[in-house]
Amino acid sequence: MPQKRPQTSKLLYLPWIIKHLSYYLKLNTHILKKGVPLKEILILKYPFWFKDAKNPPLLSVDITDACNLRCIYCNNPFFPYPRTMMNQDVFKALIERLKRHPVSRIRISGGEPTLHPQFDTMLKEMSYYCKYLSIITNGQWQNPEVNEKLLNCGLSFIELSMDAVGKDIYEKSRPGADYDLFFQNLKQLYKLRNQYKVDLIIRIRLMVRPSTMDKEKEDSRFLRQFCDCVLPQHILQHPETPSQEDVFIQNSILQNSLPVCTVPYRDLQIRPDGLVPLCPAKGCAINPEDRIFIGDIQKDEILDLWNAPLLKQMRDAHRNRKGEILKLCRNCHYS
Repeated sequence: MPQKRPQTSKLLYLPWIIKHLSYYLKLNTHILKKGVPLKEILILKYPFWFKDAKNPPLLSVDITDACNLRCIYCNNPFFPYPRTMMNQDVFKALIERLKRHPVSRIRISGGEPTLHPQFDTMLKEMSYYCKYLSIITNGQWQNPEVNEKLLNCGLSFIELSMDAVGKDIYEKSRPGADYDLFFQNLKQLYKLRNQYKVDLIIRIRLMVRPSTMDKEKEDSRFLRQFCDCVLPQHILQHPETPSQEDVFIQNSILQNSLPVCTVPYRDLQIRPDGLVPLCPAKGCAINPEDRIFIGDIQKDEILDLWNAPLLKQMRDAHRNRKGEILKLCRNCHYS
């Protein structure tokens, strides 16, 4: 059965924050040096402290929703929709809008973005219209040339996600994954980054289960020799996946209460087909009735999408903790 997520009191996080203080100083200094305004960094972390941003602090671009893995805690393998690669028409429309309204930060995700045959040229093009370009990948590329492409496409930050150290645990959680291939790619990427002196940060997102919590510190120490930082993240129960074993569950779901969500204040997502969802949860929902979109990047400007009435209504509702629209957020695990 799912286990209650550990309490998230800031005091409980204090030892972890102190331990990782040097990394966060390095990361935020790196972001500032790239030209991202300090206020946007703060809004990304503490949006309720500020008025709504005029521009999206973060633009999330999914260049594909295809994936080469079937992680048992992810709903991607259960999508009833055809997998999509962002085509040139959608991409050109995105670039035209970025030319008119550049953003500070763009994050490339998916799906697995390195599956897109033009991922490196697309990233290079987007890097001209933002100050900080990042990518999330599972590190399972078969072609070693991907390492070179990742280091030469204008990225400032690469995040590789993985489960606990150990071939059996890793491959059981991620059907289709090769544990040895992950480390082969990680080590080569880190080696080439240092060899070429590329100005980017490599981080590993370590997905933690209740059964692997006792390995978290040990795994983090081991992984830090191949990256700049390890960020543990609890694997949360996904309402749209059949696998509900050995995962954490959001306290808001346990209590049947409304979550406190910061996503509407910091993130605007572009799907591979150009559609823009109200939030990531409403863009990748399996049930068509749960999918809500506020526009299309081929038709709408970035600022108009960011200031869409429905999205502003969602922000106001979360800030004031009231409003009918909040019913859409009940039982959501994204917050």
